[in-house]
Amino acid sequence: MTTEQLEVIGGEKNFWLYSKTDGFDLTHPPTPTSSHIHPRLLLETTKARVANDPAKTALVVVDLQNYFLSPHLGRTSNAVGMRVVDELLEHAILTCRKPGIQIVWLNWGLTKQDIDEMLPTITEGFAADNNFDGPRRIKGLGSEIGPVQLGNNTVVDGGRVLMRDQWNSASCAPLQAQHQPHDMQIHKNRLSGFWGGTAGEEALTSRGIRTLLFAGANTDQCVGGSLQDAFAKGWDCLPLSDGCATTSPGFAKRCIEFNCEEAGASCCRKDLARGVGGGGPYVDG
Repeated sequence: MTTEQLEVIGGEKNFWLYSKTDGFDLTHPPTPTSSHIHPRLLLETTKARVANDPAKTALVVVDLQNYFLSPHLGRTSNAVGMRVVDELLEHAILTCRKPGIQIVWLNWGLTKQDIDEMLPTITEGFAADNNFDGPRRIKGLGSEIGPVQLGNNTVVDGGRVLMRDQWNSASCAPLQAQHQPHDMQIHKNRLSGFWGGTAGEEALTSRGIRTLLFAGANTDQCVGGSLQDAFAKGWDCLPLSDGCATTSPGFAKRCIEFNCEEAGASCCRKDLARGVGGGGPYVDG
């Protein structure tokens, strides 16, 4: 770390440190003059180098669920969300586990009360979803999907649409295989998982998480909504630009990325991998 004068950005309880040489320090020490926190993860972002404390950082994976992605439900096999899954498996999830970054699976997971209190706009949006190949038609939130035949000729109960603990609301199979007991599971009931209607915010705060790396789909909908609400509530938010995707036109994704770059920064999953290993600038001590 440079000996040049550090600029303090923010207030007494929530601040960053900045130097022209080293970029932004988002490790959140107790005070601006406290000893530097180690180990730290150094990421090259679109704005500058950013230092994070792995123990205060979480990778938030949004909505990569069977309902949205599984070809067994009639979703297209080359869906943009599946490309994100491949990227996360190759570059992000195992990378984050190495320095102890918390993995958070932020998925739709509704209760009966959620269905009863659901906003008409969301109910209508899901009812209008006809992006399924083949004869299957799914009516909307909470409706029964019926039996689903998987590729190994087994048949599962698809369950009720995006209700908790159903096959359709589980992470898609390649990601489900990566779940570990110490991962966090947050059930959301709106496009945003940080609007205040879940217990996830309290759980993250209780674990001392200050920085959130966002990945998933769709960039301009559930990822963007969650990121913006988390940002407004004081978390440091970094989207993995190539770890997010959307079925919307390209300008919709670019709008989210532009605003993130103006308010903070974004990075890519390969920069994350370089930061942790392979000779990258991850400081282990």
